[in-house]
Amino acid sequence: MDKGVLLWVAFIAVMAAGFLISRRIKKGTEEEGIETQAVVSRIADDGTAGEIDINVYVRYLSEDGEEIEGVLSNPRPGLEPGQSVRIKYHPKYKNNARLV
Repeated sequence: MDKGVLLWVAFIAVMAAGFLISRRIKKGTEEEGIETQAVVSRIADDGTAGEIDINVYVRYLSEDGEEIEGVLSNPRPGLEPGQSVRIKYHPKYKNNARLV
């Protein structure tokens, strides 16, 4: 098989695996997630030079009292640092939160 074809197959497999893992975490958060109050801690451009990748981070206490700073996977426009928001997070993946 051509090396280029193998690289494309590998790329597609990695992308599909990432998509499936992301969906599994989202479904787990919806079904088993824990709701709590959080505060928007920062809004950061985590992209590389010439690339924009805006992430919204929140701080909250987990169910076991651990202070977590996690990224919002579903931010909405208008969020500001210091703003209180209601979130849901998966107990296994505490660094990834969703707005409720």
